[in-house]
Amino acid sequence: MLRALVAVLVLANLVFWAWSTGALESLGLVPASERDPARMSQQIRPDAVRVLAPAAAASALRPASAPLIATAPVSACLEAGPFALSEIEAAEQALAAAALAEARWVRVGIDLPAQFAVLLGPFDSRNALQKKRDEIARLKLPIEELEVPGAVPQPGLALGRYDSRIAADAALASFGKAGVRSAKVVVLRPAGSESRIRVESASPVQAALLRAFSNPAFGAGFAPCAAMGAPR
Repeated sequence: MLRALVAVLVLANLVFWAWSTGALESLGLVPASERDPARMSQQIRPDAVRVLAPAAAASALRPASAPLIATAPVSACLEAGPFALSEIEAAEQALAAAALAEARWVRVGIDLPAQFAVLLGPFDSRNALQKKRDEIARLKLPIEELEVPGAVPQPGLALGRYDSRIAADAALASFGKAGVRSAKVVVLRPAGSESRIRVESASPVQAALLRAFSNPAFGAGFAPCAAMGAPR
């Protein structure tokens, strides 16, 4: 029984080998060919295939992707200000009265540190200011012309701006060693705060309305957000 089974298996392998090598082709028993020219007969519209350069291929794909880009939602961040605390409520009331396509806004508060300067002046004439400017130029020190705060602003020369009194005092001592004798530390801006009105996700229609919005309470009006500060 076992010998018969072995004989059958050997015979089956011989038949398979003969079929796979094409030895039985005369009997109509031949496997499908995977080589040319048989594969060429399986092509579908080979004349429609074209090889394109990279630039031409990108151009051909662009019309298909354009509708997807055009329908993607676009939003913009716009803000107005800065406003002093005494001005922000009037600005918000003006915006609410305008009802600009239901644009939702937030009030963004920004804390402003005090700012100090090492100052020369103020000077009561342009001639006196220019004389001091020429003197400082010979010392090769940085210089900036500005308006000195006061009841009547007057021109002055700053040797630097600083965010703390300690830094300004240290700079004053350094300038004194360089030969500057008449400088002093002044407060250019006391510590305080300001507010902005921000529309964080304006639709294209809302953005157009906000940019066109004009009201005395808004000053220069809406512009792209400078920095995404946290509302408070």
